[in-house]
Amino acid sequence: MSPPEVDSSPVEVPPREYGLAERRRTLDVDAEERRRLREEYGWVRTAFKLRPDRHYGLQRALSQARIGSTYDEYLADSVRYAVFTALLGALLGGVFAYGLALAGVFDGLTSPVAVGGSIADAVAANRDLVAGGALAALVAGVFGLATWAGRYYWPVNVVSTRRQSIDVTLPHAITYLYALSHGGMSLVESMRALADAEDVYGEVASEFETVVMDIELFGSDVYTALQNARNLTPSEGLEQFLDDLIGVLDSGASVTAFLETEADSYLRQAEEEQEDFLETLSLLAEVFVVAFVAAPLFLIVTLVVISLIGGSTVTQVSLLVYLVIPASMVAFLVLLDVLSAPFVQGRSTPEAADYERPAAPANEADDERGAEYARRQRALRVRALLRDPLGVVERDPLYSMALSVPLALAALATLVASGSVGVSLDALLDAPIRVTTALFVLPLLVVGGPLALFHELKRRREEEIARRFPDTLNVLSSANKMGIPLTDALGLVSRWSEGPVAEEVRVVRNDIGWNHDTTGALLGFAARLRVPQLSRTMKLLADGLRSSGDLSRVLAVAAEDTRNRARMERARRRELSSYVAVVVIGFLVYLLVVVLLEASYLTPISQVGSEAGPDSPVSLANVPVQLYRAVFFHSALIVAVGSGLIAGKLADDDVLSGLKYALGMVLVSVVAFTVIG
Repeated sequence: MSPPEVDSSPVEVPPREYGLAERRRTLDVDAEERRRLREEYGWVRTAFKLRPDRHYGLQRALSQARIGSTYDEYLADSVRYAVFTALLGALLGGVFAYGLALAGVFDGLTSPVAVGGSIADAVAANRDLVAGGALAALVAGVFGLATWAGRYYWPVNVVSTRRQSIDVTLPHAITYLYALSHGGMSLVESMRALADAEDVYGEVASEFETVVMDIELFGSDVYTALQNARNLTPSEGLEQFLDDLIGVLDSGASVTAFLETEADSYLRQAEEEQEDFLETLSLLAEVFVVAFVAAPLFLIVTLVVISLIGGSTVTQVSLLVYLVIPASMVAFLVLLDVLSAPFVQGRSTPEAADYERPAAPANEADDERGAEYARRQRALRVRALLRDPLGVVERDPLYSMALSVPLALAALATLVASGSVGVSLDALLDAPIRVTTALFVLPLLVVGGPLALFHELKRRREEEIARRFPDTLNVLSSANKMGIPLTDALGLVSRWSEGPVAEEVRVVRNDIGWNHDTTGALLGFAARLRVPQLSRTMKLLADGLRSSGDLSRVLAVAAEDTRNRARMERARRRELSSYVAVVVIGFLVYLLVVVLLEASYLTPISQVGSEAGPDSPVSLANVPVQLYRAVFFHSALIVAVGSGLIAGKLADDDVLSGLKYALGMVLVSVVAFTVIG
């Protein structure tokens, strides 16, 4: 029997379908096979299983999101969750409808269509039952559809998050592969090392972990494993890199030279993307001025003028100041965070498991000397804490709130208990500036002042280390070229340098000299700093030094990578400084307008309002002057805090960095209103 003819025309089919046996067509099965599938998987799952063409995108999203379910299993679970939430919604809707029926809300309902007959009479006689059932069905439908839609599109959101993480870290991962390849590691060994560095390289390491598992567990060759990863990755950048890498392997060209070229190429691409991002931020800074300065001022002035001619606008002004403006600023911060996500480096550090210290003796627990040593170590830690209690706060500024929050609450309780400040609405209206300053501004300063101070000290120290570290690596590289061992070179740098870099280099040198463990010392340095770019550099150095005897070249690669990223950070900060000025000036304009409105409008009204006769064309006596004065002051404080946090997010991509601007503008607001009051 001759073999069947095979269609040799090219067909676009990926090497592996990851859970889909057929692509973009419905499975054609007979009745017996359909019955067997229903017995094995159930009716719901079988219905999805027989239509893979409709859910190919979902299956791909599940695979890219690393969710270990096939599309039919995932959708069957989604149906169960949707049915459960629909039943819950029906129950809640029924309870709500019962309450409305007791309140008589349904008694006035009539049919929008003029119909007659027995059905209409039956509906009219059971109006509460029909309306309540319709409401329960509506709530059940909303709950069920929301659950289904949320489950269906949730993998897409996960994939989007992974794509952003991969695109951010990919240039550094390529540099890491280049350093290991230059040190003599094979491509497979380099990818295995990258897969093990998930604590530093995140989702990129996860992508390469699939390549390594494909090779080691499933016996695939390098080409097939890379092709499978290329088909599955959610990142177009990584997909292009893997395509190019496969081409290099196929042509027999130098992988090391290719990785060096790709590292430079992706760095230039990152710089171009950052320029586009900065243009977007410039547009958002202009939006801020319009949305949070011009628009609120226009609305406030308009509503106050309406109140002058007899209208009641207190509710509208209060909603604008206490709800709309804060909610809009929070939404603006979320928008900035979402737009900045593709350019944010996670504060990950290499884990201690990446290297092994010399093992402790097996009988250490039974050794009295070990117990004595542990006791002395605890005593030394306590003594160090007592000698430098601010050291913990300097490492993590949020710990300052452990003291500042109780102190602020104690001061607030003292003021209230002593009667210096009232907490009633009447007390607030009588002296809005004094009461608000005591109840809000003072606790904010007590809590936010130390937090902002220690955060800035920590940030400046990290920036100083990041700025000087590339030069330090260049010095170490030059010293190694001259034959100076790494430990001695570190000693030279620590003696001739100053500042935090010299202190950290001295610690690394001592760690290497005492423990004879270069890898552990470098990773320990990264763990202490928790600076993303330095964590990657230390990981690169640690693994590069283990794979190569050419320390100078590895140090030079690490120095160049660190310098490039530091240059991009400086460019970003330099460009965004003007946007911070826009935000601050916008707040000052807002403050100036509300202060002038207070001094030139509210104060004269309060003076002549009582003198206006009954025949006056405007009702000055009915204008709530004190309430408007309090609302104006509160609006200035709210805009000050929001503007400060937005300025920090723009400048340093960190809300805490904006705390210093917020506190400064709050103080300016208090001084301005106190002077005119």
